[in-house]
Amino acid sequence: IVCGYGTKGRSAVRSLRATGTPLESIVIVDADQRAIDEANSIGLTGIVGDAGRTDVLRRAHVERARAVIVAANRDDAAVLITLTVRQLNPSVPITTSVREEENASLLRQSGADTVITTSATSGRLLGLSTDSPRVVSVVEDLLTGGQGLDLSQRTVRSGEVGLGPRDLRDVVLSVTRGGRTLRFDDPLIGTLQSEDVLVVVRSHGPDGQVYART
Repeated sequence: IVCGYGTKGRSAVRSLRATGTPLESIVIVDADQRAIDEANSIGLTGIVGDAGRTDVLRRAHVERARAVIVAANRDDAAVLITLTVRQLNPSVPITTSVREEENASLLRQSGADTVITTSATSGRLLGLSTDSPRVVSVVEDLLTGGQGLDLSQRTVRSGEVGLGPRDLRDVVLSVTRGGRTLRFDDPLIGTLQSEDVLVVVRSHGPDGQVYART
């Protein structure tokens, strides 16, 4: 479920589609009929209503949702939506965007698993663009799914168990083990285990095919 179909919500949907989520699995909730009409026009299921209301989220079947993205335009709305989602579905992963960094802790207290601070992220990239413009270009590439470089999360494959992160064909950025995320160079990783979850960088060729390093 994506709550809010403005600029952030549309970008989230594009990312979901780029990573293979089928259109029929995405439900949009927005109070603006025009936003829902736009979502419907590309094959998404849309529900008109305030995502902070229990009855609206129930119409979206939030109790059965695999994940919820809160892309509200205001931080207070994001808090209310997050609280309501968490009340109706205590276990669903919730990712929320927040404009001001000072409100991030409030979102986490409200039940958000991941909080993305838009103003801080934008400010960081603006600062980097002055002295390190190529860094910004790479970050933008990583955030654009289906072309160039892509970030991906996956579990360790059977043939990779016992290897080090640097031994894999994919470029490994982090390893999550037992709920703890470690950087690729953390000596605590040692060798990869069967239950590890990796964040890797992959490269797309001109034809859209995914390539790993050799």
